[in-house]
Amino acid sequence: MKTHVLFCLALLAAGCDSTTAPAPAEAATRAPLKIGVVEQIPFTPTIEITGGLEPIASVQLGFDVPGRISALLVTRGQSVSSGDPVARLDSALAQSQLAQAEAAHSAAKAQSDVARSGWERVEKLGDALSPQQRAEAEAGFQAAEAMEAQAEAAVRLARTNVGFHTLKAPINGVVTNSPDNSGILIGAGTPMFVIEDLSALRLKGSVPETETWIEEGMRVKIQSGSTEVEGIVETVIPSLDPATRRIPVEIRVDNPGTQVRAHSFVRATVFGHELSDAIAVPKGALVARPDFSVMIEETPGAAPKIQPVQLLGEVEGKVILRADLPVGTRVVVDPPHGYGE
Repeated sequence: MKTHVLFCLALLAAGCDSTTAPAPAEAATRAPLKIGVVEQIPFTPTIEITGGLEPIASVQLGFDVPGRISALLVTRGQSVSSGDPVARLDSALAQSQLAQAEAAHSAAKAQSDVARSGWERVEKLGDALSPQQRAEAEAGFQAAEAMEAQAEAAVRLARTNVGFHTLKAPINGVVTNSPDNSGILIGAGTPMFVIEDLSALRLKGSVPETETWIEEGMRVKIQSGSTEVEGIVETVIPSLDPATRRIPVEIRVDNPGTQVRAHSFVRATVFGHELSDAIAVPKGALVARPDFSVMIEETPGAAPKIQPVQLLGEVEGKVILRADLPVGTRVVVDPPHGYGE
């Protein structure tokens, strides 16, 4: 009897050991799946660009000739117009050289006038003079004219040199840098002034190469501290930066009254055109293995279909996508690990 009882217990134990737990993948497959559906949603893509706002135009000014600054005609922060003088060099030597050139030109012109009169008399005499005499008179007249032309060129050169002693603004703008005082001895080409056109500012940045929706003319919101202004996408370079593989973008901000200070760090949000083909799915439906995709449940219990998608953004717990998926398509939300592989 005792032997029979032990035999039955052994059979029961063997029966329990032979019942193995289901594999995790199988259990996951049999577990109820959380399902979401594709919705159509109006969506305006945005992207943020950060960087420094630079003046729409900026020039560094220096004299073309060396000398000593005799007069500063502007101060830092002063507005100037194109053509306004901003500084002068001591031009006493240049003025003397101009006077000397003008005197030489007067003498050369007088000689040329005499030679011209002589040549006119020769022409009137005609055949009364020998060919040699005519040739000599003509050569003398031509030499006198050449000397006059040379003297006239020297005057123009001297006047240009005098002009180099006055520095003028090449653009409308604001003087943002200048010498502290006159009397400074400077070399030719040394930058002494900076003039910036602050009527508009420009932000140069870049966006990932996948953001192909960005276009010139799109609206931009610029945030600089507590100040917010509007701008537009001015330029989208149709070539990637070879170093970063990003799309260079330039944003223009009109700046009447200098609402925003140049060289300030800003955040710019670019607003694209509203997309009519954007769809939304629950955030948990988005899978990245390695590219973005969703799992479509075509038939309950059957293996899912993997559909690649383009991620556009996120709003209120949903991801905005671009994909060829009809509204109402069933997608798996938070798929179990290993599901669909």
